[in-house]
Amino acid sequence: MAQIASSLRQIEILEHRLLRLGRSAQIVIVDCRESEQHKHGHAKLSSGLVQLALVSEDRLDRKAIFSNGYSDYLMWPLIKQEVLSRLTACVAQIARHSAPLFFSADPLVQKACDLLAQRVDQQIALSKLARIAGTNKTTLVNRFEASFGCGPMTWLRHYRMTEAAARLRSGHESVAEVAESFGYENSNNFSTAFKAIHGLSPLRYRKMVARREKSV
Repeated sequence: MAQIASSLRQIEILEHRLLRLGRSAQIVIVDCRESEQHKHGHAKLSSGLVQLALVSEDRLDRKAIFSNGYSDYLMWPLIKQEVLSRLTACVAQIARHSAPLFFSADPLVQKACDLLAQRVDQQIALSKLARIAGTNKTTLVNRFEASFGCGPMTWLRHYRMTEAAARLRSGHESVAEVAESFGYENSNNFSTAFKAIHGLSPLRYRKMVARREKSV
C-alpha cells in the first residue's frame, strides 16, 4: 500500500485510532480491518479531506461505510490497479473542488482552450493554435504553464481522456466509437492514451465503473 500511495503526495495511510485534527494530507486511508471502525463512526477531520475506509473483503458493509462519511473504500486484499484508479479519482476530485481543471481566468488561455475543445477530434499544430488565438507559441505555452502547469497539447490530451471517460461511463457507445469521436482511427492508440491518464484500458475502466454501480 505504501508503495502504491508514494507516487501520490496527497495521500496518508493511518489507523483509525491515530486520526486527529490538523493533518496535512488531503487523502486519508483509514485502516478499519481489525476495528470495523466504519461501522461505528470515525473521528471528524477537516472537511477538505477525502477519507477512504480500508476494509476486509469478507466484512464489507457499504451502507455503513458511506453513512459514516467515507468518500470511498478499498478492499483487502488489495488489487494494485484498482487502488491506483480509485486514488487517482480522489486526486481528481480534490483538483475539481480546489480549482477548475480545464478552465482558466486568463482570457488568452481560455480562448485557446475553447478552440481545442471545439476541435477535440482533430489534430492541430501548436503554431497554428497560437496564430488562431492571436499570439505566438512561446507566449501561449508560458501562459498555459501558469494556468495549468502544462502546455496546450498536454492539456488537450487530458481533456480528451476526461471527456472519453465520461462517455465510457454512459455505456451507450462502443470503445471504438468513443475513440473515433476523439480523432483516434486506431482503437489501440486510443487505449494506450486512455491508460496513460486513467491507469486502466477503456474496457477495464468501463467494467470497473459498472461493478461499482452495481455494488452501491
